[in-house]
Amino acid sequence: MQNIKIQLLLNILDEITSRFDELFELKEKLLRETNYKATHDLLTGLYNREAFEKEVKEWIDINQQFCLVFLDLDNFKEVNDTFGHDKGDEILVKTAKIMRNNLKGMDLIGRIGGDEFVMAIKDCDRSCATHILNIIEDKIKNKFKHFEVSASIGGVVFPDEGESYKELLKAADKKMYQVKENGKGRVLI
Repeated sequence: MQNIKIQLLLNILDEITSRFDELFELKEKLLRETNYKATHDLLTGLYNREAFEKEVKEWIDINQQFCLVFLDLDNFKEVNDTFGHDKGDEILVKTAKIMRNNLKGMDLIGRIGGDEFVMAIKDCDRSCATHILNIIEDKIKNKFKHFEVSASIGGVVFPDEGESYKELLKAADKKMYQVKENGKGRVLI
């Protein structure tokens, strides 16, 4: 009789341990999901504005050379107005994929607004960045030529053109607007 009671207690203990493990795994999964949602744009899977800025500031703190890039899709509003937001969302997702496929895994990509993206390309000078970004712009232009969507891209190199994230982003944004003013669909680093 004593052995049956001990076995029953062991079975109950196993069940409690098993349920505790399940709850612990569920808690860990929910924490990962919450962290992902707090740091990523849910449509594209790219970093959101805050997470991108935090990562770039860490590069600045260790004096890591990189190119900060501002990319804005040309004629995107017309796509949403003419074909609907579902088509616009599809273009945003495909644009994110084009950027991901043409950058190294250690580079950073973020979506900071409707059709505005940022990239930080590690260990890349003007020439390297211009080459990579021309490829990205060309792929965007070809992929969405039916919609007449292209990308205006401006970029700056750290530490040459700014010492803080705010300065770099402002300078990259200014270069992107120079591209827009001079015909769109180009790269200016």
